[in-house]
Parts: sequence; structure tokens; C-alpha cells
Amino acid sequence: MQFRQELPLEQQFELQVFEQQVQQLSREDAQALLVQLREAMLYQSTAFREILKESWGIEKGFEAGLGDLI
Repeated sequence: MQFRQELPLEQQFELQVFEQQVQQLSREDAQALLVQLREAMLYQSTAFREILKESWGIEKGFEAGLGDLI
């Protein structure tokens, strides 16, 4: 992947170590790991979204707008 060269050396090394560990996993363990990674990505995405909402004050404005509609 092209993105690998753009990573800092420390992260490139971490990725290489992870890649070697994954190659040693059974198919079932690899599938379970993929599900765990996707779950972590979704959690991270939700956390970032909530942080942005809070820092930009989006949620407060949205709730205030809903109060006017109800």
C-alpha cells in the first residue's frame, strides 16, 4: 500500500510486526480479530463524532432547534 511509506517509521515497524503476527493466526482467529478491529474502528468513529459535536457546539444548537419544533 502507498500509505505505508507515509507513516512514521515507528508506525511502519508496528504494522510490520502486526502483519507477522496475523500471518500466524488460524482462519477463525483472524476472522475474530477482524470483527474486533471493526468494532474498535466504529467506536473510534463515534467517539470522534461526539468530541467534534461537543467542541463545535453542534448538539446544543440541534437540541435547541428541536425544542422550537415540538
